[in-house]
Amino acid sequence: MSVGETLAAERRKQAKTIADVVAATNIMARQLDALENGRLDELPTGAYVRGFIQIYAKYLGLPAAPLLKEFQDDIGGVRPRSRLEDVPERTVVPMRDQLHHIPKQTWFLILGAVVVIGFALWLVGTLGSKDTAPPPIPPVTATESIEPTSVAPGITTDTVPGTGTVSPSGDPATQLPGKEFVLKVAVADGMASWLRVTVDGLKAYEGTLAGGSTKEWTVTKDAEVRIGKATAVTVTRDGQPVATKSVDGITVATMSATN
Repeated sequence: MSVGETLAAERRKQAKTIADVVAATNIMARQLDALENGRLDELPTGAYVRGFIQIYAKYLGLPAAPLLKEFQDDIGGVRPRSRLEDVPERTVVPMRDQLHHIPKQTWFLILGAVVVIGFALWLVGTLGSKDTAPPPIPPVTATESIEPTSVAPGITTDTVPGTGTVSPSGDPATQLPGKEFVLKVAVADGMASWLRVTVDGLKAYEGTLAGGSTKEWTVTKDAEVRIGKATAVTVTRDGQPVATKSVDGITVATMSATN
């Protein structure tokens, strides 16, 4: 009779259950069952089994020494193989110093991603900081010099400073009949346009007029306005809009005192 069978027989003789032994010895029920039925491969190493035998024998009131000798004879001097010994020798769980180790290839990928993201942010910042505002428009002085383009014989012209108004002078008999009118040009806010204004045959203004600016002239015979940017300029005659036309790719507005 094996050690396990001896212990099992004595337990039954004393009318004790496995649960009673577990409560008294703190040995797990599956280990007691394996010991009683000789399944030594399901038990820990020999030292643990000897401890189980001593505790179990003491609980049942049996001498432990004969049982330990019998156990040693049963295993033939070779301790039973534990399940823990079936674990492969190769370490499955990484060692402590390798838990946070990152391969070199991963570091190179991370570094490359950081460089690419940094370059993209720099490029976006560079493009976004470019000045998209239109070039500054040279200031327009209040007084514009009027250069005569053609002067009829016997007529002299004077420039009135600050207003751009051309006042013909001379013999009234040499002036052409007609009703004088007020010519006005205005540039829309936020825009600018090149203009050349000819009044009664004289160049009254040429330059770039800034947004929100206006100019007026009194016309006695005729006038012509050449416009660089038609969408930015409004031309009126006595407050009424004047129609424009395209001449050689330039927007032109012409007016006459006789019509």
